[in-house]
Amino acid sequence: MIDRVSRALLFAALALSLSNSTGVRAGDAPEASRTAGLIAAYWDYPTKASLGFGVVATRMPGNFECKTSCLFHGVTFQTAAGLGGGELALGYGSLIGETGSGAWLLRRVFVGYGVRAAVLRTWGLSTLDSSGETFLGVEGAMTIAQFGMRLGVFHRVETVPGQSDWRVFGGAGWGF
Repeated sequence: MIDRVSRALLFAALALSLSNSTGVRAGDAPEASRTAGLIAAYWDYPTKASLGFGVVATRMPGNFECKTSCLFHGVTFQTAAGLGGGELALGYGSLIGETGSGAWLLRRVFVGYGVRAAVLRTWGLSTLDSSGETFLGVEGAMTIAQFGMRLGVFHRVETVPGQSDWRVFGGAGWGF
């Protein structure tokens, strides 16, 4: 009986030691820098209908493919152009998304948030000034199930007598 127990304990110890050395876990892979592409389509004030593109830079285990959900958190650079203006933004974002069948572009962003500093320039169909005004501001963004919202406070670069230099801009649409 004791001989059976000692063999069972030895076998269990051997199995445990082998399972820890042969399995690859996310924590075992060395971290690597990685970027992923972001796309968006929004209805914003003052840019009206706009399309956006961006990049999030992060660090994660090198063996993650992100064909299914991955956590991305790091520096974001985003740009958008619309009927009434365009925007360049640099900030921080944290999101859960997947590349699907692709390798780099995030096809789906399930949930995410971000804060960014932005430069916004109006043109064309803008209701503010179609000849163009420039604004600097801070913007927050949130995405849930690919539906995104953003809201920001912006300051006009060139002051206009009789008008407030501060504006609140926002919008909603698809993507982060």
